[in-house]
Amino acid sequence: MKYPAAYHCPDFDPASLLFRLRERNPAFPLVHIDRERATGWSYVPVAISSVLEESGNGSRLWWAGHSDPVPSESRWEDHPLLSRPLFLEPDRNDAFRQSGRQDPSFTSGVILLLPFEMGELWEPSGGLFSSPRVPAFLCDCREVVAFHAPTGRVFLPSGFDRTLLRPVDFSAPPPVRLKTSCDRDGFSALMDPIRESLKCGDYFQLNIALDFRSPLPEGFDPLALYFRMRRRSPSLFGGFFSFGNHFLLSHSPEQLLSMDERRVRTLPIAGTAKGEVSAEEEEPLRQEAKLLAEHIMIVDLLRNDIGRVSVPGSVRVPRFLAIETYPHLRHLVSEVTGEVDKRFSRSDVIKSLFPGGSVTGAPRIRVRKHTSILEREPRNYYCGSLGFVSDSGVLDLSLLIRTLEGEREGKSGTLTLKAGAGIVADSDVDDEFGEIMLKAQAIREMLTS
Repeated sequence: MKYPAAYHCPDFDPASLLFRLRERNPAFPLVHIDRERATGWSYVPVAISSVLEESGNGSRLWWAGHSDPVPSESRWEDHPLLSRPLFLEPDRNDAFRQSGRQDPSFTSGVILLLPFEMGELWEPSGGLFSSPRVPAFLCDCREVVAFHAPTGRVFLPSGFDRTLLRPVDFSAPPPVRLKTSCDRDGFSALMDPIRESLKCGDYFQLNIALDFRSPLPEGFDPLALYFRMRRRSPSLFGGFFSFGNHFLLSHSPEQLLSMDERRVRTLPIAGTAKGEVSAEEEEPLRQEAKLLAEHIMIVDLLRNDIGRVSVPGSVRVPRFLAIETYPHLRHLVSEVTGEVDKRFSRSDVIKSLFPGGSVTGAPRIRVRKHTSILEREPRNYYCGSLGFVSDSGVLDLSLLIRTLEGEREGKSGTLTLKAGAGIVADSDVDDEFGEIMLKAQAIREMLTS
């Protein structure tokens, strides 16, 4: 594989590049895949040849340079990078796959954005929403600017206009105060039917989410807010997406899956405690019966999910019950891996793990039905996924938690944040409600200060 030219540019700012791209073409899809804390890499597509928009009403295809879409019979999973069984894949250069490489894994390929309810199309739960209410997007990317944060190198396509890298002096975004319609008493009432279903054995664990909303203030620019979010609190698996009336600002700490060659990996977060503590105080987090039950249940679910598409005997848990710390929170995190059977495609792998077990519960299809009834509205992009599939064969999808979702309607619009907690038989109302408030707190603070 031939890589684009690399330049030393330690002050590279993806929000500024997105701003410059928007200046040149306001209809251009804006995407940033942020893995700087996880792998050191950051990606911004700068040449998108087409955008497939798929919803319950069918598919539309947008071609570069055309203002109007055309009807399409295609689906996101039909793209060759996703639909082709692995035994048809060309041989890869093993040297390119070495750990710690300092060449970008995404220089061309596709960007994929999947809403949570997309899973209903291949594993129907019988819940209130049989298809997504917001579209899935697949963007065909011919050129990508890649940034390697540890070395300060930026990889540019041939002939790229370097004036697009000029930094932008973003104005402070107007304050946004997100409010939830569900208080502690309302949440307690919501937990009553969950407890009854747990008692009856309908499921073992269910993830329930509350939403926080606000009208978009006048002059709101999601890029200015994204710039602030990244400067104040970089995330492990964050990102930005904007096209048409929809935009997302993701501050996710969780990866749904990655796949390189035939090795697939997922990094479930399950089990949350408040605050930062000393090293001596960490161990009790691994000894709390409720948190352990919640986490082990999800790890077992994901072992099964990966096992559905993996060579028998290849599923492993190389990291178990690790503790990771974020603003206001500590999480239990594990790693589950497998070697994908060559009969399967990348779309088979995605469908096997989507939506993520840590944001649904167990058994997954059953709890998705009950979740839709309890929450009474679609999750949309919350708990869906954003990421890329490169022409070199690398797949990397984040789990869209700690994510702001915006929708514009003319000059007005709405900004939404959702946060959830996993409920098991011995869950306490105050603990679970407090956990949801903590998960929302860091982003709510960035919106008001």
